[in-house]
Amino acid sequence: MNPSSPKRRVKVTSGSLPSSKIHMLAACHPFSQQLDIVFPTPTDPSFCAALERLETGYGKGKAKLSDVVNGASTFVNSGSNLLAVSANRHSEDSWCIDPRGHLTLSASKETYERLGLVGKSLPFKGHEDIHIIDIPLHHNAHSPALQARIKAAMEIWDRGVPSNLGNADEACDVVYCSNDREATQPNPFQDGRWHIVQCTKNELQDVHVPVPSLSSQPPLPTKAKIKDDDVAEKADDWRRQTQSLFEWVGMACLGAQRLNANDRVDPYVALYTPPTPSRVQNVTHLRWRGLLSPNFVQDVMNTVVQNLQVPIPDDPSKIPHFVSVSAHALTSAPVSYIPYTQKVSADSSGGLHPPIPGKVPLKVPSAAGEDTWCVILERQGDGVRWCLAESLGPEDARWG
Repeated sequence: MNPSSPKRRVKVTSGSLPSSKIHMLAACHPFSQQLDIVFPTPTDPSFCAALERLETGYGKGKAKLSDVVNGASTFVNSGSNLLAVSANRHSEDSWCIDPRGHLTLSASKETYERLGLVGKSLPFKGHEDIHIIDIPLHHNAHSPALQARIKAAMEIWDRGVPSNLGNADEACDVVYCSNDREATQPNPFQDGRWHIVQCTKNELQDVHVPVPSLSSQPPLPTKAKIKDDDVAEKADDWRRQTQSLFEWVGMACLGAQRLNANDRVDPYVALYTPPTPSRVQNVTHLRWRGLLSPNFVQDVMNTVVQNLQVPIPDDPSKIPHFVSVSAHALTSAPVSYIPYTQKVSADSSGGLHPPIPGKVPLKVPSAAGEDTWCVILERQGDGVRWCLAESLGPEDARWG
């Protein structure tokens, strides 16, 4: 008997632009490994060309954690321009450096007891022995005594990496990228190899394309209205319609044959009904793969939103009527989500304060983990509406 898949949790929210939630979406997810854009192919190629021009890069190298911490002043100021994740697949221990300028360690019981630093044990069954240690790397963030303990702990960590086989002179594998748009090819690690990330493009011809007509989620029926068939039916209709839209996006990302207008599959083999209403049209799918920084994901989001917010042309087909953006987190990192908040100034300027990071939720680092978000953005009149679906695995405390 095959083992059952871990239960996923899904949260769906909706609204219209401008939206602080959508504005901070990229920043809240520090490590992305795949980004997918799907949209009905417009007659004007400039929209697609603007997205295809966007490229980024990431590096693979080797490093001893003690050297990284000792050299933190070269890339950490108020935050970190360097994002890095350890990449030892056969190790129980892992670490990452996120945009806050924090080093986060995920330590097994044996490693944690040797380090001598204080951390938090994971609250998930079967993983209570794993401890998460948060270490700010900013200048003067620690007392001299604590700084000395951290330095000693990093040397112990290096000696304990399984791939080192007891040799403290060997470094571990690291994947890294820059969160600075000006510094595109950082190379702070040994044997660094830089990889350019450009999008791959796939065109789906003559497929069923939904007309989303996004709307706000109806209020869930209260106890007083639990027997109100009309209220419950509206909520169910909205949920089914929204589910079918995100299902369509996922199938488009896979290039599924079931979307083809001329698909004649045996219903005993597979059965799929496209969302209604829909029309037959071509679809463009763009994908970037690699360690993608929040700033790069934000650049893609900005390009999409700016092109959707232009005045509607005489020929509406020149601009796609909706665009979906999907991102998959690098779940092997000890940090997958940073709850940033951003407040508007109280003065007459109405400007935005710098984003403030909140408490990072605990999670189990695992390459097989689940942390995905997908937002559908739709032009409606002079505005843009959005619907966001977030999917999490069970071993993540973001939602409790």
